[in-house]
Order: sequence, then structure tokens, then C-alpha cells
Amino acid sequence: MKNFLSEFAGTFGFVFIGCGAAVFATPFIGYPGVALAFGLGYGAMLCAFKDGSFNPAVTLAALSCDRNGISWKSALLNAAGNIAAQIAGAFAAVWLVYFVYAGKTGYVYQGSSDANIIERYAPSAAFVLETVLNLLFLLVFFKSGKDRRAAATAAVITAGYLLSYPVTRGAMNPARTSASAIIEGEDAVSQLPLFWGASLTAAIIAGIVLNPAIIRFINKKSGK
Repeated sequence: MKNFLSEFAGTFGFVFIGCGAAVFATPFIGYPGVALAFGLGYGAMLCAFKDGSFNPAVTLAALSCDRNGISWKSALLNAAGNIAAQIAGAFAAVWLVYFVYAGKTGYVYQGSSDANIIERYAPSAAFVLETVLNLLFLLVFFKSGKDRRAAATAAVITAGYLLSYPVTRGAMNPARTSASAIIEGEDAVSQLPLFWGASLTAAIIAGIVLNPAIIRFINKKSGK
């Protein structure tokens, strides 16, 4: 239960900071500032909850690798709980952002500025980009070590968001994407399978390529 609460709180924190910056501050800080807010928010939450990941891609990568004696039933239940907590945390954060934004004088809802929507590129191109960025994130997450993980992942998230904004508005996290899509509506929701598929593909590749590093992460998290 403690682990699920950490995933909820950490995901809530970084999504609230990142999406809040996108909704409230984009006219003042531009998209580079929003990318930095997502990166710094993630890094800060990882400092607060060192055993968290706040990203279903990490959970799926851990599930896809060699279980090292852990039963599939236990692994699946833990993964489902983590992902549910991450999605719930992201949704709570996005809902709160729009609750606050709705209090703006003269507010009229005109769509979400933080939702991941593919408009100018082919879905196949967006899928490849998101898969590669998710894989790079997983590489940094599992290979950087606990003491450097917060700074390293903050850097790769910021760089990834800067790179991918013209294509997908910066995703790299299906929990955050799902929450924003639910607020945005039909167009964004219809594209969710692409983002989840990219994360799952990257997770499976990472589970194979980064197997030893992921096993070390799982063992340290469980105290082995």
C-alpha cells in the first residue's frame, strides 16, 4: 500500500507542476519552460520518493523482464496497482489544474494546451518517436543508479519534451497522457492506444536489453 501511495503522490506532483506550467504559464515561459517544468517536477518527486517511478513504462519494463523467482500473479497484481495509482495521481493533478484555471476571470474552455495530440505528423512517425523516447527514458532510469537517477531522468525528460513537442506535444508517460486526454475529449482519447503502444513496445525492448539493471532495481526496491 505504501508503494501505491508513493506512486500516486509522485505522479500527482510532477504532472501538476508540468501541466500547470503548460496551462497557466506557456505565454510567459514558452514551451522550453514547460519542458523544464516537467523535467524538474519529475526529478523533485523522485528525490522525495526514491523507490517510485511515476511512469507505467517503468512498471511494464519491470514486468517484462526475468522475474527472478517472483510469481507472475504477484508481479501482475503489483504492476496493476502501480499503474492504477499512477493514472489516478495524474488524473487528480490534471483535474486540479483545470479546476484552478476555471477560476480565471473571463474563462472559456477552448481545449487543453497540455493534451498529447498528433496533428501534423503521421501516426507511424509519432509512434516511432515516442517508442524511442520512452526507451531512452528507461535506459537512463535503470542505468543511472539511485543517487543520480533524479537528475538524469529530469534531464532526459526535459530534452525529450523539447524534441517531441512539434510531433506529440511531449508525452513519454502514458499516465499523464491518459489524464490529459480524458479532460481534452474524443480526439485525444482516440489516440491513446498509440501512446500506450509506444510505451509497451519500449518496455518490452528494455525488459530484454536492460534485464540485469532492471533486476537490480527490483531487488533493491524489495530490500533483497
